[in-house]
Amino acid sequence: MAQSLDALPPEVLLSVFSYLDVSDLLQVSRTCLALRDLACDPLLHHERLHHASYILSIALPRRPLKSTISPPNSWIWLSRTNVLSRQISKSLIRIRLSHNLEHRPSPRDLVERAILPSTCSTYSSPVSPALIQSQQAILRRRLKDGLGRKLNMRPSMDSLVSLNIMPEECLRRSVSPAIVATRRKVIRESLKDGLRAWVEGRALQAQRKKADEVEAAEKHTVKNLVRRYAARKLAVERAENVDAVNLEKRKAHARWGREVEVARKDEERRAAAHGSCAHPTRAHVLGLKKFWEGVIRAAAAG
Repeated sequence: MAQSLDALPPEVLLSVFSYLDVSDLLQVSRTCLALRDLACDPLLHHERLHHASYILSIALPRRPLKSTISPPNSWIWLSRTNVLSRQISKSLIRIRLSHNLEHRPSPRDLVERAILPSTCSTYSSPVSPALIQSQQAILRRRLKDGLGRKLNMRPSMDSLVSLNIMPEECLRRSVSPAIVATRRKVIRESLKDGLRAWVEGRALQAQRKKADEVEAAEKHTVKNLVRRYAARKLAVERAENVDAVNLEKRKAHARWGREVEVARKDEERRAAAHGSCAHPTRAHVLGLKKFWEGVIRAAAAG
């Protein structure tokens, strides 16, 4: 049956830990308090040092000779030439770096290129961009905290709806106020279009009604009735083959208007000259007019 490490005696655990590396001992010490105490035991580390010194005393006499590890056989051993070449390369790097630093752009140029923030070029002494970034981070944090406090103090949606600041649809349907405003605007425009069309339709109906009344009034005037009656009578007489001379006379008598007035005046002059009157008097015409007006009223009442 498998057992945990806590069930083993401490002597066995110390013997096992002596074969572990330092990194492994560190991982074991982080598991629990009991294993940490055993991993930090001075006796364990004393035994590890004794074991390392014993292995080192055996390995030192067996190390390879300097001639076998020096160049060109191997690059483990560095000669004076190698050290000198490394120093020369470091000097060249230092010279190149100093030359590049002399030709580096000024802080103002870096600000214009948006590489550094604008506050770096406002001071006479150079300011580290890290300090500016820290300051900006602090300002952003303050702004965030202030905004959070204001958001916590803002009124609720119910209070805004009760104060008639926001529409009720935003609370019931979780809709943006802009969408609700756009919807109401569309509804108002559609109502305006409908009212405009209704008013235009009513105006057209009124115009048509007025035109019909005017036309009906024109149809029932005395002049139109007289013309219609005279035309109907002439048609009847034509059907009965009335004499052509009498028919022309009746046509002349049936006409009504300025020509009749002119002809009547001429006839009156001739009659005055000969002492007779061929046309009816004005009283007769007025009586005829009243007669037809009575006919019109009777037709309208019926």
